[in-house]
Parts: sequence; structure tokens; C-alpha cells
Amino acid sequence: MGRTHEALERAEKEYERSLPLKADPAPKGNPRRPTRIVRSRNGGEHYQGLKVNLLARYPDKTVRTIVFCGTTHGDGATTTAVNFAATLAKDCQLKVLLVDVNLRTPGLHDVCGIDHAPGLSDYIGNGNNPAPMTRVGRDNFYVIPCGTGHAVPVSLFESKRFDQFLREMREKFDYVILDAPPVPRFSESRVICPKVDGVILVLGGGKTRQQVALNAKEKLEQMGAKVLGFVINRRKFYIPNWIYKRL
Repeated sequence: MGRTHEALERAEKEYERSLPLKADPAPKGNPRRPTRIVRSRNGGEHYQGLKVNLLARYPDKTVRTIVFCGTTHGDGATTTAVNFAATLAKDCQLKVLLVDVNLRTPGLHDVCGIDHAPGLSDYIGNGNNPAPMTRVGRDNFYVIPCGTGHAVPVSLFESKRFDQFLREMREKFDYVILDAPPVPRFSESRVICPKVDGVILVLGGGKTRQQVALNAKEKLEQMGAKVLGFVINRRKFYIPNWIYKRL
């Protein structure tokens, strides 16, 4: 029974569920108005655990720029990044910036209910100033969308201007969270990840094979990235959750 309990306890700790976010619609004539993110009633528990683990593991705040990315589309990296960033800003009263670095299939602007441009690509590629960020909700939670499309996204992230952007944002915010494209498929993730303090891989529960996850981790580490851990999204439990707590 001891081993069974330990295994189930580990499974419950790993469990991360993707939760939909809703944003208040902006009134006509003011599409840039900050939106208010509303999480579902049961939503905060799993992101609370992720937040507590991170803050306890790095109390000196040496890990402040963090990439969330999956191994394929649909793993829930964007939703996880948004909820995690919002939790940091709301519960810890921290100043948090969330940046969409997925220029191929961006989704952050849709989740947060803001325009996709101007955004990061305009700031990095065209030299636009200042950085086009939008405050979301009443907390110190800010978002920079992807921006206008770019023919060669990887070139933006290889630039010195992107490195400067990370340094500047790190000085202005307590935490900078980046929503990146899947690791194996797009080279820009492998360029971005070594430039930040840490990476969290988001996996689809019952969908991502173990070998795929390990290969993604290995590729990141070979590039010099620091993998902080894994988040398993939409993990399915085949007996009621309350039973696990009583085994």
C-alpha cells in the first residue's frame, strides 16, 4: 500500500489541468482597453501548487525569466503560462510580464482578449519604442502580444536587440513569462530557451509519449537551457480524485 500511495501522490502532484480564461469584451471604439481575466472556481489550485513550488525552490529569485513550451500544438502551454503569470501577479502582488514569442501560431492575444499588433516582432524587428505592453486586469499583470508576422522568426530571437529586451524587462518586472512554440518543431524555441533562467515543458496528459518529452528535454539541455520541470495538462484520473487522497 505504501508504494501505491506514493505513486498516486506523485501522480496527483504532477496533475496540471488546462483551464479556459474569459476576458471582458472591450467596448466599441476602444479595442486596446485592458481586459479582466476570470478563472474558473476550481482553477487556482493547480497553478497555486506550481507557484508555491517555484518560489520555494528559488527564494532568492534567481529564476525570473521563464519559458513555457510544449512538444506539440494543443499541449496547453499558452493557457498554463497565462494562468501561472496571473497567479503570480494576483496572489503575490508581483509585477509580472507575459510575452508571446510564438510568432508562427500565436494565441496569447486571443486568450487575453487584446490585439495581436503592435507587439514583440514590431519592437524587435522595426525598432518601435516603447515596448507595446497592455495591462490586463487590476493587478500588476502586463502582456506583450506577438506583433506583426515575420518571415524568419528565428532571426529576431538571435538578435542582440532581443537579448537587450530580456535584460530590460528583467529589470522592470519581478517575473517575465514567455509563451513559446513547441520545442521539436520550431527552431526559435531552442534559440530562446538558453537565454532565459529556466524552462517548463508542458505535456498533454495521455497524449505526449515519454520518449518525446525526454527528447525535448535533452535537446534543450544540449543547447544550454535549464529545464525546471514538467507540467502534465489534462491528465485523466479513472477513479474520483477524492479517493486518491484516502488510499
